[in-house]
Amino acid sequence: MKKIYRFITSLPFMAFLFLTLAFTMAIATFVESSYGTPAARSLIYNTHWFEALWALFGLNLLSNLFTYKLLNKRRFTIGLFHVAFLVMLVGAAITRWFGYEGTMHIRENDSADFILSTDATFFAGVNGKIVEKNVNFSEITPRQFSADFNVNGQKIKVKTIGFIYHSERKAIPSSSGEPVLDFVFAAPDRQGMQTYTFSSGDVMEYPGMAVGFESERETPLKFFMQDEMLFMVSQYPVEESTMTNEGGIEYQSGDTIAIQKMFLYTVNDFRVMVRDFYSSAVFTAVRSAHETHEQAVMVEVSDGVRQQIVPVFGHAGVAADTVEVPLANTTLKLAYGAVPIQLPFRLFLKKFELERYPGSGSPSSYASEVVLIDEAEGLEREARIFMNNTLFYKGYKFFQSSYDQDEKGTVLSVNHDFWGTWISYISYIMLGLGFALSLINKYSYFQRLVKRLKKESAKLAAAALLIFGFSFSASSQPGIGAGIPSIDPQIAKAFGTLWVQSADGRIKPMNTMSSEIVRKVSRKSTLYGKTADEVVLSMMVHPEIWQTLPIVRVGDKVLAAELGLSGKNATIQQLFDGQGHYLLSEKVQAAFRKPAAFRNQLENEYIYLDERVSICFMVFQGRLFNIFPRAQKEDTWYSPGENALEYSDGDSVFIKNGFNLLIQSINNGNTAEALEVLHAAGTFQKKFGGDLIPSERLKNSELLYNKINPFERIFPYYLLFGFLLIFVLFVNIFRQNQLPAFLKWIFFITILALFTVHTGGIILRWYISGRAPWSNGYESVVYVAWAAMLAGVIFGRKYPLVIGTASFLSGISLFVAHLSWMNPEITPLVPVLKSYWLTIHVSVITASYGFFGLSAFLGILVLILIVFRQKTNENKVGSYINQLTTINEMSVIVGLYFLTLGTFIGGVWANESWGRYWGWDPKETWALISVVVYSFIAHMRLIPALKGTYNFNLATIIGFASVLMTYFGVNYYLAGLHSYGKGVAGGMSPVVPVIILVLGGLMIWAYLKDLKYAKN
Repeated sequence: MKKIYRFITSLPFMAFLFLTLAFTMAIATFVESSYGTPAARSLIYNTHWFEALWALFGLNLLSNLFTYKLLNKRRFTIGLFHVAFLVMLVGAAITRWFGYEGTMHIRENDSADFILSTDATFFAGVNGKIVEKNVNFSEITPRQFSADFNVNGQKIKVKTIGFIYHSERKAIPSSSGEPVLDFVFAAPDRQGMQTYTFSSGDVMEYPGMAVGFESERETPLKFFMQDEMLFMVSQYPVEESTMTNEGGIEYQSGDTIAIQKMFLYTVNDFRVMVRDFYSSAVFTAVRSAHETHEQAVMVEVSDGVRQQIVPVFGHAGVAADTVEVPLANTTLKLAYGAVPIQLPFRLFLKKFELERYPGSGSPSSYASEVVLIDEAEGLEREARIFMNNTLFYKGYKFFQSSYDQDEKGTVLSVNHDFWGTWISYISYIMLGLGFALSLINKYSYFQRLVKRLKKESAKLAAAALLIFGFSFSASSQPGIGAGIPSIDPQIAKAFGTLWVQSADGRIKPMNTMSSEIVRKVSRKSTLYGKTADEVVLSMMVHPEIWQTLPIVRVGDKVLAAELGLSGKNATIQQLFDGQGHYLLSEKVQAAFRKPAAFRNQLENEYIYLDERVSICFMVFQGRLFNIFPRAQKEDTWYSPGENALEYSDGDSVFIKNGFNLLIQSINNGNTAEALEVLHAAGTFQKKFGGDLIPSERLKNSELLYNKINPFERIFPYYLLFGFLLIFVLFVNIFRQNQLPAFLKWIFFITILALFTVHTGGIILRWYISGRAPWSNGYESVVYVAWAAMLAGVIFGRKYPLVIGTASFLSGISLFVAHLSWMNPEITPLVPVLKSYWLTIHVSVITASYGFFGLSAFLGILVLILIVFRQKTNENKVGSYINQLTTINEMSVIVGLYFLTLGTFIGGVWANESWGRYWGWDPKETWALISVVVYSFIAHMRLIPALKGTYNFNLATIIGFASVLMTYFGVNYYLAGLHSYGKGVAGGMSPVVPVIILVLGGLMIWAYLKDLKYAKN
């Protein structure tokens, strides 16, 4: 027993656990991508053996705390963050075993005192005896439930044998069934017809219409059976016609209509067609060719007399409907779906509010005005629930999740996990303190690495690595646009200097907003040879032309194919049919009705494309530009064309008609009049904007920043000089020559000048925005590229290879950023992404990617040096290898600290946004995989069989693949729900296999050379 204990608490077993956990979780993400979340949960995440792996990990960690005396005074800071992981495991266990989630659906002017569990449960019951089990059915894991009953000596066996994820009900006539109606329904604001199969009592609701079949509730359109015939009564006039619109018959409201199959019935522009009806039928399940909101569990039931297959319909998170199965002497009841959980209080929905964008009419934000009623406590309290604004009471936390199709009801997600959450939060605090203190603890391994380098250089390097990191992130078209009338550059320049209030309340030059609009819509900085200001003005002046031009970026190949596009851009006209119906309407509405946490990548792409379309319409109408200040300073400014009744006649007329005059002047070629209108608008802003208007100095700074575009300008020079410096250094290393001092200083000063421009751009952006410039993806890339270059400048005074590497990597980072531009948000969305926790999470975790990127490149350099190391140059090359490996170890340690902390800060963001701090989403799972992988790399030095210079540098190169998978792979190659990066990979680049082959060849070559060197 002691041998077993020593083995499972040994460091080699720890390494085995690291690799096993990483591999297992990676497999789970691919299972989820191929077969769905339930399959991954059933096969891996929710299994006892997966729990056992984490329990063994915890035991190993606990034992090694004492074996390596990590709790003594000198090593306490290191012990602190190791203890934090144990506390984290305890919190996770409490959440897993005692916490639960659910949803609450409330209609306006109604209340609810229960929630439906998020987990699915399967029920089977006979004569009061019930067997139930939480299940995660998938098409590869259907056999999760079985039960045996004994009723008066009769043995009844129940087991699940199949599962259909997207199922449809198919009616089969049966004397033991119930009335069934099969019909299709089409609404005037959506394309195509939706199929419905109703049992007696079912109701379908749609904004402006509801259809019922023998339901107790009164609906505008009601079907009922009588003498085996189907009838309909409508509260509105009805027109009956054939499929070819022949023989139209009109009925008045209240008429009883005998229904004929395959005839069209039009009610207030809604159309209904009955395909079939049965006076008595049962359902079977068939696989649907398209996505449905109903699943089917195929159940085998045997009572000793006969065996039958019964379909049980339902869905996780939806109230379960009971299916009765008649047997020889009794009735078996089956159900699949959510369990209702009673609450000790209730919520009353006063009002559900939904704001929409003009043009497409898509949702921009939504919120629930509720009243919390606890009769036992005599409490009534009003609350407003929306994204990132939750309601907490008696251990229950409520989050805005979705809403009803008719916009008269809300869906709230609910979480009950007080202790699990707070124990986890405490562990995160311990983790952060332990990491921070360990970096400055003179007895820590990090400080030993610092001492390994020469003192002064080491201190500077450690400081740089402590604070900063590096990261990868995330034209004109002549000919097509030749017919666009030109905008006078003077007018465009004057237009660009106007102030505009953006949706988030920031007041900035129109030139900035124009640039954001063009990049947001098209992913380009200019269009058809025109500046951003010229493009935006032209869209206002000539909307009919711009609607025919392919300016709207479609980022997803599947979506582009769905729209019939041959390229990556669409025209506005291509997104509407011949009758003016918006092609994305139905799918965008469906995506918005889904909770943000459960949308897949394609659904997010619908929303992104819809946002670009909305922006175009707002520009065409001039409604995007809040240019005219209000008398009440805190209110949203007026956009051109609005009625400004608070102002005098002259001022209100100018707001109403001023821009119409501007457009007319531009059309007439009257430059002087157009400039006069723009000057008058600027004067109006100064007069009524008061102290809200930023200074002219700030405006000029922002215009200068836009003109210089510093980060896009410097990246080619970063790449060029970084590559040249690395090349020259390698030539000199193998020639046994020193790099001439003057050449070293030329490179150093040139790269320092580029870094100065980089720094100036960040300072300018900080001054303009009034906040730290890393609040979005683009800014985070710029920030971490700058941080890497800062570390390179500090190291570069002593180690020029590092400054060359940092320059090259910073250039690559900025290059990638400008290939996949991440625009600041323009429209007033209130998504789950708007959270200060997200800002912290992104900045910290992205910085960690930078350290790992630097480590990977340093690892490549070390392997190259190992390849060319010989007896004739071993002193010089060996010195470089040792220095770079030491810096590499420091980079891995700090990167691991940042990655771990950033990952769990992401958990705080998720919990505060939608009530779940960990959900095994592919994105967060791959972040955890990266934590585990780099933890393995950081601990390799403690395991004799794994330690060594070659092994460590090899591991930093291979380990970076987990970072690339986390940052790019999940967004583009897995069906993740957590795809917050915008853009489309468009398939794997053919360069990638070449890079893998080259690196593989280098690794093998370096291994053979290192082996030969060790023997000699």
